[in-house]
Amino acid sequence: MKPVVLYRLCDVLTSRNLLRSTQNMSIREQVIVFLQIVGQNQRFRVISGIYYRSIETIHRYFRIVLKAILKLYKYLIKDPEDTVPAEIMNNRRFYPCFKV
Repeated sequence: MKPVVLYRLCDVLTSRNLLRSTQNMSIREQVIVFLQIVGQNQRFRVISGIYYRSIETIHRYFRIVLKAILKLYKYLIKDPEDTVPAEIMNNRRFYPCFKV
């Protein structure tokens, strides 16, 4: 991941009030820990050794970032429109399956 993308992700999570810095970890560090665990399949024990944090702290911040990322679905995923394409609507074979 390029640094620009990481910074943008941190900005989005901050601007939507999904994450905030704490006394123990900055937002950037929280996101980096999360991405290392998810993207590189690192164990909590390995990450705790790299960042000199307890496994409990790493686990806590992993869950916080995971919940924040999952809340982004409201902003990124849109419901499909209720319109049926003309190809399906004009075809007697397919349209009955799409009738509401």
